[in-house]
Amino acid sequence: MRGCGFEVPLACTLAAALFFCFAVVSPFMEVSSHGRFQLARVETGPFELAAQGYDMVGLLVLALTVILPGIKIGIMMVTLAGLETRAIPGGLLKDIFRWYEPIRPWAMVDVYLLGFLVAYTRLTIIASVQLDTALYALIGLMFSLAAANVFLDTEAVWQALASDTAAPRNCGPSKAPDCKLIGCQTCSIVNRALPGDGCRRCGDILEDRKPGSICRSWAYIIASMILYVPANLYPVLSITSLLGTQQYTMMGGIFELFERGLWPLGMLVFFASIAIPLMKLLILSYMLILTQLQKEEHLFGRTISFRIIDAIGRWSMVDVFVISMLVALVRFGSLSSVQAQFGAPCFAAVVVLTMFAVNSFDPRLMWDRDAGRHRRLVEIAGGGIKAGIS
Repeated sequence: MRGCGFEVPLACTLAAALFFCFAVVSPFMEVSSHGRFQLARVETGPFELAAQGYDMVGLLVLALTVILPGIKIGIMMVTLAGLETRAIPGGLLKDIFRWYEPIRPWAMVDVYLLGFLVAYTRLTIIASVQLDTALYALIGLMFSLAAANVFLDTEAVWQALASDTAAPRNCGPSKAPDCKLIGCQTCSIVNRALPGDGCRRCGDILEDRKPGSICRSWAYIIASMILYVPANLYPVLSITSLLGTQQYTMMGGIFELFERGLWPLGMLVFFASIAIPLMKLLILSYMLILTQLQKEEHLFGRTISFRIIDAIGRWSMVDVFVISMLVALVRFGSLSSVQAQFGAPCFAAVVVLTMFAVNSFDPRLMWDRDAGRHRRLVEIAGGGIKAGIS
């Protein structure tokens, strides 16, 4: 799929930019109930969460659905267009493109659309729902971004950027006798250098291991475990209607989907909202304990597990997006309304903190003892060979 140059990913990115503009300026959904009408845009939910006193949750939803996807599209478009036209200095393109990988998992248009499916099933119970332009634009945005990610070869981009610019100053192969091979966390090239040197391709500071990886990961995990309890015990939202007010916990919303016969969607939400955060906490804690004890068991399995929890962790944000849509659309006063509750910010914090915990952990630490043992075996074997020859 890759190896098609920069024209195809650039075309996909331009399509994503057009869909993004339509999604931001157009209405998302229209809801009518008891003769009253409510219109919502993508940003309505975050603003309503802020109005209800949950400013940080509203800012988080706005960042994940509007701000960061827009920045990601801008990074891809400027970089690819700059490489095609040669109109932008290569050094500036390097500074721009280095942010692509850190931002990529936080642009959650696909997770937001899964949240729409869950919210839609709940909205149809209490109101008449009409889909609008922004929803279809978001679907187009999701597919165009997915296509751009498939066709974009980041290694080819970094090679092109490196060929357009001189090597960064004070960077390059180190001549020190104790230099080592260090992989750059930004452009993924392997350097022969010392920790603290600059990468010979992108100029980023090299670290053979993430600083304070174990301590920072434990800090995020402990904070997540503390918040995981209220996130599941306290209600995340309340629905007020003519029949009264009913509060829903995380599991309560899932049971509602089961009661309506939506077993596949209910199981999907259960795994995303309940199972995945708990699985991340348990697996990462297990890996940290074994790493600190310098155990060598199941290294390949632990590495694969780390990659899995790193990839699926973002999908836990689906329930936060559901709450954002419901509070935006169900605003009919005493007739019918939805309010976010204390469990919502707790759960949002759990998702973010577990993602930070996974990102802080350096899986190379698991292999250090094993690598040291293999180096000693090689040295012993090399010494035996030399003795035999002499």
